[in-house]
Amino acid sequence: MSITLATGTQVAIASTYGASVVMSALSNAAAAVATLAGGHGVIVGDFLEVTSGWDRLNGRIVRVSNVATNDITFESINTSSTSNYPAGSGTGTIRRITAWTSVTQIQTIDTGGGDLNFADITTVTDLVQKQVPTTRSPVQINFGFFFDPSLGWYSVAAAATESATATGMRIIFPNSSRLVQNGFYSLQTTPTVNVNAPLTAQLGHSASAPAVVYAT
Repeated sequence: MSITLATGTQVAIASTYGASVVMSALSNAAAAVATLAGGHGVIVGDFLEVTSGWDRLNGRIVRVSNVATNDITFESINTSSTSNYPAGSGTGTIRRITAWTSVTQIQTIDTGGGDLNFADITTVTDLVQKQVPTTRSPVQINFGFFFDPSLGWYSVAAAATESATATGMRIIFPNSSRLVQNGFYSLQTTPTVNVNAPLTAQLGHSASAPAVVYAT
């Protein structure tokens, strides 16, 4: 058993992206390999936003584990199932996340959603109701923070909120594991005000694609 305390958790917003690079091929493999256009500039350890013809990969943020000229490996992205990832149809583009901005003064992190939904398939002859899994609800993460609009990340979060464009989030936990997730930000600009208490507000992040978790 391994237990990790939350103290020391670090949160960051993707604040700068590189130009889109064409992904001309994407393999079906235990760790997907993408072929990029020359001059892509991708190096090992980069985080990429992927736009792909594969719905299960489209919009996700992935980390690069290997670079061989124009062939790059997406760490922990298993596309070996041709049922889920039809061969030859995963191409698209990538964008490098070139800078992250740390979110400071966080007091609480609350996570919700991600629940599995079900379709009822009960027939008139069934005595027990039946159901099968369908989709999952989107994951919502809310960061409660001590309100201060002069914080360096505040304008980045405000811009992401205003643009209504999916923007990356990275959480590094004290055990060195990290979670990356693409989604839409919602910055609360009116703080909560209570007598003899600090001003607080909320920064929401609603997932637009499944998160990827890396052990280190």
